[in-house]
Amino acid sequence: MHIDCSGTGSPTVVMEAAASAPWSLWRKVQPGLSQITRVCSYDRAGHGWSEPSKGPRDAETIVRELHSLLDKAAIQRPFVLAGHSAGGLYVREYAREFPGDVAGVALIESSFPRQIDELPGFRAAYEEDKQDAKRELWEDRLRVWSGWQRLLGQCSVQPEKFPGWAGQYDAMACRPNYVDTDESELNYFEATSQQSGRLMSFGDIPLLVITRDPDLREGMSARGVAQNPVWEAEQEGSKSLSPLSWRVIARNAGHMVPLDRPDVIVAEMTRLIDYLRGGPAPPFGSTATK
Repeated sequence: MHIDCSGTGSPTVVMEAAASAPWSLWRKVQPGLSQITRVCSYDRAGHGWSEPSKGPRDAETIVRELHSLLDKAAIQRPFVLAGHSAGGLYVREYAREFPGDVAGVALIESSFPRQIDELPGFRAAYEEDKQDAKRELWEDRLRVWSGWQRLLGQCSVQPEKFPGWAGQYDAMACRPNYVDTDESELNYFEATSQQSGRLMSFGDIPLLVITRDPDLREGMSARGVAQNPVWEAEQEGSKSLSPLSWRVIARNAGHMVPLDRPDVIVAEMTRLIDYLRGGPAPPFGSTATK
């Protein structure tokens, strides 16, 4: 499995990307945060530079793979775990299985365990997505294996959208053995949700919650997220997972906060790291907009 670490200092920050996203999701966050401490992003199996893996792709499997990867990479414990979107579910399960590894947690626009049934329309959309994925798999494989996808120019990105990363992204795209492997976790999302829901509290581990701008009509509206009171209530309610928690709403950010407002993530995670190093306490219990 592929892991990319930069910076120096303790505690290390380990970042868990959203569903289907490679480590490059953190390309706007990691450079800034690595000026403060050591930061590691990685590719789950079948994503980015990590080879696909057979078997279930639920939270339990992914967490144990990450634990093994961190052992092999000699990542010092305890560390800070940051998870975006579905990555937040993996963070919850990791903290449940290996609580001694975790010094702090950041949930960034995190999925929550009951969202499949609590978000209006989400279950229907989820079941439709699974069926679409099954229908499209062989078509996708044919386009990639034949080279048609690359001939159409659909295996590259605009350099201005991936400054410094476009070459790596292009090299990862359209590899025959990886076709749709980044979607392999979709079929296990419900199992992952149930598994992560077993964590009832992070205990006294400090918890940072960063969420989208609820006034911004962008992203995931078909999944019931944009301007949905259930999503908003769950994000605020996630503070109850630790008495040492605070929430920041990232103004003008949609669901992709790591791309829309990386500055907010870097600033607030710096506050978390400073606290773990013996610095001033963050505004525990508060919810602020920045």
